[in-house]
Amino acid sequence: MFYIYFIFSLIAAIFVYIDSTKQQMPRWWSAVIFFAPVTMIYYIIKTRQKKSLIPITLFVLIFVLVGAGESFLYTRIKDKIIYSNYSDTAKEILEFANELEYSVKQLNDLTLELEGMNSIDSSPAKIDEVLSFVYTMRQMLKENDRSVKEFILVINDYRDILIQEHFERLLKIEEYYKQPVVIKYLNNLDLYLEAFAGILKYTGENSQEIKDRVPMYIKNYDGYYMNYVRALESHNRIDVARMQFQHNFLLHYPELKPYLPTILQTRFVNIWNKK
Repeated sequence: MFYIYFIFSLIAAIFVYIDSTKQQMPRWWSAVIFFAPVTMIYYIIKTRQKKSLIPITLFVLIFVLVGAGESFLYTRIKDKIIYSNYSDTAKEILEFANELEYSVKQLNDLTLELEGMNSIDSSPAKIDEVLSFVYTMRQMLKENDRSVKEFILVINDYRDILIQEHFERLLKIEEYYKQPVVIKYLNNLDLYLEAFAGILKYTGENSQEIKDRVPMYIKNYDGYYMNYVRALESHNRIDVARMQFQHNFLLHYPELKPYLPTILQTRFVNIWNKK
């Protein structure tokens, strides 16, 4: 650490050493600047007086950039330093945890996109685009389910090691995903997406007949639409219960938020309306 800071201090000290000779100031100022670069402000005021504003501003700007650079480097290597102290088994467990976190993030991003999808242009191209999104999200649900099950298997195999290396918090992830309200939420989300895909597919394949109000197609469309509305209402009911449980869960384990489904800001997935 302090790689940039050391170089910055050294350059500042060399500059002051040369400048102090020209300004007929004690050369020990360079040593003071090296060990405490912030004293450069006092040195500038003392040697530049009324012309010190611009040099001080420039110094403060560079000093802030150096601090930001050090912070960036620290965040990059901090986890690697901590990670290197773990056993090989612990590292393997953390890899599975990272996979779960990545899977959850992808699913959460899609869920947030779904939340805002309350009206769709009825053109075949737009319907196909949304249908592709729904298929992608259903596939992501399956991937997320696989990641959750793999992670639970791993932490059960190495439960003692997790406790020994102070990773007990990861055991709580299993507790969350085995809650009936969470299991029901994920199942209902898939059923909702299935119903959504059904009405989209039927509308896309029969858009002209529906637009022409052909009775048989309108009747079928209404059936798909009612199935969709029932699935949506069922999903929203269980999602309210899931979010209430998750809110309380995160009060106790806030650090586990990256491993859990998102909590929607509106509390509901909106109903789809065909424009």
